[in-house]
Amino acid sequence: MDVQSVVQRAQCPDFSQLDDSFLAIDAQRGYCYSLNATAAKIWEMIDQPISLAAICDRLQQEYDVDKETCLRETIALATTLQASGLLQVRNDGKGEH
Repeated sequence: MDVQSVVQRAQCPDFSQLDDSFLAIDAQRGYCYSLNATAAKIWEMIDQPISLAAICDRLQQEYDVDKETCLRETIALATTLQASGLLQVRNDGKGEH
């Protein structure tokens, strides 16, 4: 996965907002997922296909974060979401940027 990877939510349990974070329970698999405020913002952005670069562009407009740190942490979150089956990743360059 890299900065040009296009990501989108996978079929997964519905997340509910709880203060600044999001929470979901997957009773069938026995998992509970929690996203902090920044991860929740990313979760909202990946409702439609979008590149990781475009996600970071938007985050940099809202948060005081340098591009390198933003990309590194966004890719790490995307990798975790993908490993949990919550994210689809493709590298075809058709996402928003």
